[in-house]
Order: sequence, then C-alpha cells, then structure tokens
Amino acid sequence: MKKLSLISLIVVLICSLILGICAKESSAASPTPEPKTLKIGVLSNLTGPISSAAIPHTRTTQVAVDWINSKGGITIKGQKYLIELVVEDVKETVDTAITAATKLVELHKVKFIVGLIGPTQILPVTSITEQAKVIRALWHGEGNVKELNANTPYTFRVPIIPRDFVLPLLKYHVKAYPEAKKISMLFIDNPGAPPLFEKTRKTAEELGLTVLGLHVYPVSTRDFYPLVTKVLASKPDAIYCDGLPHLMGGSLKSARELGFKGPIFNLAPTSPDVVLRIAGKDSADNFIVGAPDVNSPKMTPMIKEIRKMILDKYKEVNFDYVRAWDSIWWMVQAIEKAQSLDPSDVAKTWEKMERIEASTGIGKMGGQQSYGINHVGVLLFAVTRIMKGELEHVGWFMPDIP
Repeated sequence: MKKLSLISLIVVLICSLILGICAKESSAASPTPEPKTLKIGVLSNLTGPISSAAIPHTRTTQVAVDWINSKGGITIKGQKYLIELVVEDVKETVDTAITAATKLVELHKVKFIVGLIGPTQILPVTSITEQAKVIRALWHGEGNVKELNANTPYTFRVPIIPRDFVLPLLKYHVKAYPEAKKISMLFIDNPGAPPLFEKTRKTAEELGLTVLGLHVYPVSTRDFYPLVTKVLASKPDAIYCDGLPHLMGGSLKSARELGFKGPIFNLAPTSPDVVLRIAGKDSADNFIVGAPDVNSPKMTPMIKEIRKMILDKYKEVNFDYVRAWDSIWWMVQAIEKAQSLDPSDVAKTWEKMERIEASTGIGKMGGQQSYGINHVGVLLFAVTRIMKGELEHVGWFMPDIP
C-alpha cells in the first residue's frame, strides 16, 4: 500500500509538472497582442487670424491624446489602440480647408477627425467627411442648422457654442442688470451671424428686452473705434458680441475708451483672462462671457488636472486650451463604447449616449429637437465676469438643447 501511495504521488507530481510546462508554453504561444495605431485627423487654423484660438486647441488635443495613451489607449475587443494625430493646417480659405480635409480622408485614410473653428469652412468640409463616412467632432460652430442636421449623420459637436449661450446669458442679464433694457449686437461677419442674431433677438424680446439692431465686421478687423462708434450711436444699455479673444479685447477696449459703461456680453466662449490682458485692466469691466477662468479654485477636478498638464507642457494655459479637450475625449469614449472602429457603428452608439464624462462633470447627447439630430453635447459651462479688471466666477450653467 505504501509503495502504491508513493507511486501515485510521483504520478501526480509528474502530471502537475507537465501541465505547468504546457501552460507556460501555451501562455508563451499566445502573448498579449501589441498595441495597434489609430490615426485621428486634426483640422486646425495653424496660420491666420483664427490661429490665436486654434493653436491652443491643437496643443490640447495632443495633450489629451498623450493622457489617453498613458492610460492604455482605446481597448476594442481585447485589442489596444494607441492614438496618433495627423494634423493639417486649413489656413484661412475654403479652398485650403477642402484641401486639408481631402488629404486626411484620401491620403491618410483617417476615419475620425476633430477640429475646425471657422464657420465659413465647416460646411464645405462637411460634404467631404459625410460622403466618406468619416466622423468629425467640431471644435466650434455658430449654431447654423446647416452645420448639423439630419443629413449630417457623421458630424458631432461637443463644446457649447454661441447659440447655446443665448438663453442662459440673457436670463443672467435680466437678473444681474435689470435696468439694461436696450441691447445692440456686434458680430463677426460670417454665415452664422444672421441666425445667431435672430435667435438672440427673439429670446431677448421674449424676456422683455428691446433689440436695437446688428452690426457686423470682418474677422480681419483691427481698428474697432469706427465700428463701436456706430454701435454706440443707437444708445444701447448693453452690447452682445461673438468675438474671438483678440477681437473681443479690441472691441471691449474701444467701447470703454469711447465712454460706454454698460455690460458687454460675449456669446463666443473666449478666454476671459486673454480678453482681460488684451483690453487692459482699465478697460476690462462689466464684461460677461460663457467661459471659465481656468485658474479659479472653483473649477472641476478634471479642469484642474487638464490645466496642470497643459501648463507643464506649454508654460501657459487659458480656456482656449481647455475647451478642446472634450471633443477628442468624447469621441474616444464613443469608440470604446461601440467596441468598433467602424464610423457607422460609432455614430449610432455616440448619439444614444446619455452619460459621458466631461471636463466639467457629466454630460449627455442632445439636439434632436433643436438640430434634427442627437449629435450635440449637453454639458455644464461656466460663466465668468470681469469687474474692474478682476475675474469673477459667476457659476455653472446647464444649456437647454432638446
């Protein structure tokens, strides 16, 4: 019996050893697959007047990609993908934007693109990306329904834009400045100006305000004194603008130096600290914008983390950097949720997502009633006011984009 037990023990040990060797060989034969590369295109105005905002957007997109890759990238059915950006300069014309988009789609074969700030370039590029069934996450837009509608199933927009700011900022206006009853508007001359004016006019009149009219100017404007003089001739109590940081800084400075003391609202989400620096402390007063002071202690933990990463890499940071983060991050979350690199699968998944991590908290998709397609990000945004040269965090607001 003892001899049989010893033999049995030896047999068990030999079998265990064989199984262990086989398991090791099996493991060695099936290593974890090496990460693959997923190319994502970037359309950015790296040159020209819009570059002051577009370059920070581009830099942040790279920081976001580095952050995503550092966490393992995207995992689809067990396969990891690390993101590689392919950046093209759209410059300042429609033709150069079309050329840049065509290169990304036909030469680089990308299926996902982020970018574009200039409204005049958004629509021409749409025809290229939609026909190629390439998903595009816009950085900006004027809210023109031609930019985003039932016929653009591959186009998405995450950041809040001027049209989305209209109601929350006008409600704040009525509450904070009850005596400012008459408003004039000063917008950049582009296809989005007329619909933005109509949206603002209608909403303002519903809230009991009087709209005096609209003045437009080319994006290349540098001298705002003649233009602002015309605006002030109508005797407004408040002025609504949609300027990029350098344009807003110039018009704000001109208005104050010409003696206007009423509130000036910017429907475009421009960095308040940049506007303050351009206008100067003496002119920067009673200015309200739907954008955060990223240095405020009242920012979300994610914005604080983004701010630190950007500051470490580029030694400067403002909202034009932070704003671009959610476009690439939401796209990545949609790809991973879909567990597919097929743009059609990703688009169908993305438009149904009701809980998406955002730099400002948790967001969701909306826009079915407003745009005819559920491809618009609905997420909290901050409102900042500059009073006597100092930045003041007004609070967090949620847009209504049904």
